[in-house]
Amino acid sequence: MRVRSYAKINWILEVFGSRPDGYHELRTILQTIDLFDTLTFSSLPTGEIEIECDNPDVPLDGTNLISRAIQLVAGRTGCKKGVKVSIDKQIPIGAGLGGGSSNAAATIMALEKLWDIPLEPQDLFEIGTSIGADVPFFFFGGTAAGVGRGNEIYPLEDVDSRHLLLVNPRISVPTREAYRKLDSALTSQNPIAIMSFALLTPYAPYLLPTVTRNDLEQSVLKFWPQIAEVKHWLQRTSARSVTMSGSGATVFAVYETAEARRRAEASLAETGWLVIPTRTVGRAEYKSSLIETI
Repeated sequence: MRVRSYAKINWILEVFGSRPDGYHELRTILQTIDLFDTLTFSSLPTGEIEIECDNPDVPLDGTNLISRAIQLVAGRTGCKKGVKVSIDKQIPIGAGLGGGSSNAAATIMALEKLWDIPLEPQDLFEIGTSIGADVPFFFFGGTAAGVGRGNEIYPLEDVDSRHLLLVNPRISVPTREAYRKLDSALTSQNPIAIMSFALLTPYAPYLLPTVTRNDLEQSVLKFWPQIAEVKHWLQRTSARSVTMSGSGATVFAVYETAEARRRAEASLAETGWLVIPTRTVGRAEYKSSLIETI
């Protein structure tokens, strides 16, 4: 079984005060994009877990979210089967593109078919949330609003943006560090006090992708100036909007035409940065292209 594990960007990421569980209260609009890892699954006769990857920076032990997902599914269902997972890694690590969370969600959905163990929606949500806040989003794909820790997902009408450019200065930003460095004075203790998300959500397909926002830029660009340099460079191009995704280090720019994106991409040729042209992936395409039996 071969599975596409898609990346995401955040059109909107609003960060509020700390929650009692130690996380921050979030309001976000997430979007799957046409950049993906390919995970190949094959059954093993026993309960063994084997993970292999072409990228030496990807951990192959229990710290990999794929391994954690396998263990949680097996524990919840009582399944004694094993699995081997081969990862063709295309999503940069620690890039704010949700690669690890996507891998975990793809694994859960693949095991449901590979092991023939139907999971209820509540099972999916509880397993996914216990792994990471972004994981439940990848059970849906497309355009969706996330609230709470970002794990309460509400699908929206898909936003179609054909000319995106991802730029990463080839660094990683630990998510925990990005939030730890966020100045609490710059976050609201009351989510109701900031209305932009509430006003935007019903009109997301009409205002996005021109209206974008990421509150984590306040801290991340200060402590990782390479990302600030990427953003400033892209702002000098003809992009409609330029925003950091998630906790960084990737910045995405939205262009009106393929030619405008091509010119921006050409201007970045000598920077040494990772530059990836891409587009949005809607919910229907996401679900239809996710899993392939081989």
